[in-house]
Amino acid sequence: MDKFLNLFSISESQKEEMLEGKVEFSKTISQISSASRKSSKNDKCLYCGEHTTSYCNSHSIPASFLKNIAEEGKLLTQAGLIDLPLLKPSSGVNQAGTFYIICRDCDSKIFTDYENKSNYDGEVTQKILAQIVMKNYLKTISQRAFEISFHEHMGEDVGIDFSSINNIKDIDLKENVRGFNRAKKVDAKCVQEEYHLFFYEKLNYVVPIAFQHQLTLAVDVEGNVVNNLYNHDTKYKMQHLHLAVFPLEETSVVMMFIDKNNARYRQFIRQFIRLPLEDKLALVNYMIFLYSEDFFLSPSLGEDVVNDEGLKLVSGSMGIAMVGRDSSVIVALKQNFDLSGFKGIPNLISSEHSVCQ
Repeated sequence: MDKFLNLFSISESQKEEMLEGKVEFSKTISQISSASRKSSKNDKCLYCGEHTTSYCNSHSIPASFLKNIAEEGKLLTQAGLIDLPLLKPSSGVNQAGTFYIICRDCDSKIFTDYENKSNYDGEVTQKILAQIVMKNYLKTISQRAFEISFHEHMGEDVGIDFSSINNIKDIDLKENVRGFNRAKKVDAKCVQEEYHLFFYEKLNYVVPIAFQHQLTLAVDVEGNVVNNLYNHDTKYKMQHLHLAVFPLEETSVVMMFIDKNNARYRQFIRQFIRLPLEDKLALVNYMIFLYSEDFFLSPSLGEDVVNDEGLKLVSGSMGIAMVGRDSSVIVALKQNFDLSGFKGIPNLISSEHSVCQ
């Protein structure tokens, strides 16, 4: 049987060891992170190409959406669910999901369509989708550039060669740059039918979760492989799915869409469309916690939800498997990213957990 790494499964003794070395560890990581942030920054805005010395504090999810579920300016993070001592359990709205890669002028102009809540009252345009895609790629580009620089500095500090890991991350970085440039073109030239919006739902309540990112779906609802996440061949290209959950002032928006060329998702989309709405929302909810740590929750959530072991276990999954002798990479992939349990955790997108306004 394959063993899977899960942050929630860390023992109490391991947590105590983390706490004992937290001060020294935090100091070291802080120093390396600071150096990595400086060396990973370009001197040009990634959008306009102009030289800049001051980048905008861009949010991966619009701050105006985050404020709708915050309490006293605070939001619950993944660490608030899995109780990992080295991570912060909460984040202020101003610091939630931020990155620094474009100038202030561009940040104030290029996302205006998708950040305007009134634009979700009617048809969701290709410009809105393209702007969401641009933001998703920008966040990932910033993250990958930092990770590559971090590994280089860490390698120098501890004497470990991270070149093989960085080679993979560099390939992913270049793919994200290409995706960003395509989305930029779709937005600027109002190109039509480049993104396929296969799920859009306007809910008449405010959900206690905010999320916006791209996911690389490993398997579909029936367990068929969509992307082999364990295939690091440079010729094998991953295909992304864009997912957003926006809590507005009195309503919420949930959407999923893909690049029109991402044919691997056809079977998943057919499976998804056949589901009743309740199951669709539950599956979206499950995918967020299974695939990402970049979600933000309302502190108003009850203890029964925050302490739900099923939710903690799914959220703590690292997507890494140690394959046993009698198994294979594909078997491990299917087990690690199995979607069959999507009804087994609290569905934060359901009306049951809506935020009281």
